[in-house]
Amino acid sequence: MVERAKVEEFLQPKAMLTPGIAGGVTMLIANALWVAFALPPRWTSLVLSFVLGLLVFVAKGGGVPLWQRAVYYLLNSLIIFSVSIGTNYVGVGVTHPPATQTNAPTAPAGARSFFSDWR
Repeated sequence: MVERAKVEEFLQPKAMLTPGIAGGVTMLIANALWVAFALPPRWTSLVLSFVLGLLVFVAKGGGVPLWQRAVYYLLNSLIIFSVSIGTNYVGVGVTHPPATQTNAPTAPAGARSFFSDWR
């Protein structure tokens, strides 16, 4: 007999661990591809999040209909993408604090920093 998932099980910290790790990994890979090959990080991150979201279809379904898996896929992928953007901007805030001095050293022209604005 299959037991329906309880809301309490969903709202636990360990339930958010997987999307959090996937978002961090997505940000790491997107930023590494940006630094190494100048691939646009926001689009790279979006594609990677949808690739990682495919794990919904690989996992055992337990009788979950395809349409419901597709909704999970879309939501999980967007959550992974959101976490990757948030993680990047935390890194930007830590490594590039707001300028309070005018004589701060600048990076050489054409250099890309690992954490950078994705716009």
